[in-house]
Amino acid sequence: MICHPFLHGDFFDVLIYQYGYEKCKACHNWGPALRNHYLIHYVISGKGTLRIQTNKQYNEYHIHAGQAFLIVPNQLIHYFADSSNPWEYMWIELDGLKAKEYIGQAGLSNNKPIYNAVSKELRDKMVQYLNHIVSNPDMPVPETMGYTYLFLNALIESSDLAHKIPKNTIQEFYIQSTFSFIDEHYMENITVNDMAAALGLSRSYFSKLVKKMTLKSPQEYLPAYRINKSCELLRTTDLSIGEIALLVGYSNQFHFSRAFKNYMRQSPSDWKKKNRSTLL
Repeated sequence: MICHPFLHGDFFDVLIYQYGYEKCKACHNWGPALRNHYLIHYVISGKGTLRIQTNKQYNEYHIHAGQAFLIVPNQLIHYFADSSNPWEYMWIELDGLKAKEYIGQAGLSNNKPIYNAVSKELRDKMVQYLNHIVSNPDMPVPETMGYTYLFLNALIESSDLAHKIPKNTIQEFYIQSTFSFIDEHYMENITVNDMAAALGLSRSYFSKLVKKMTLKSPQEYLPAYRINKSCELLRTTDLSIGEIALLVGYSNQFHFSRAFKNYMRQSPSDWKKKNRSTLL
């Protein structure tokens, strides 16, 4: 394995942590574990498997040469090389205020982690930039950053998922990113400041934007989202009210029940009895 750390933290939009190359042995694996930043692996040859844990279950992806895969921060993952045709790949680990936005413009996310190119020509352009970064660890810092932006731009241009994204306004993009962030973190103790920071926006501008696009303030939207999620669990599982409260981001069952009653005009237990009796 060849791994090059990038020890230059004076960048904010895109911050590189490391990049490298590895020709793996059969069944070579990493995880299950978490990564702290975004990682993009491009598979040069061979095959392998990526597993991403979602709601205590793993989604499994079989990946071959010419594809790439995304790993997002703080997501339990496990990936390993094929037993008969192990993969060879390059990777780059990055983060920063704009990293999620650029990756999102390529159509990649935790739910859609696999990159496929719309054409060999565009894919080769993206690979050329990544290979230049990996193969030249002694480049001046501005040159490395320049090639990283070229790589990200080529990733967006060549990704088949990017070509399926409607051409929305930047405001709509931010709202979609907000929805994605909430979907990934609603079970945590997130705040409006956390949501705004994840998009690189000020709290005031973020709040106005959400209000304009959803007719709800962020303080109204997040609890409503959590209550909707709790309804799914109440209707389809035998979990207790306390367990469901924890799963949707409430550390206190009383606070959850009060919030639920404010939105649904009945207690969680009454709602569960009524709706399960009509569905089962």
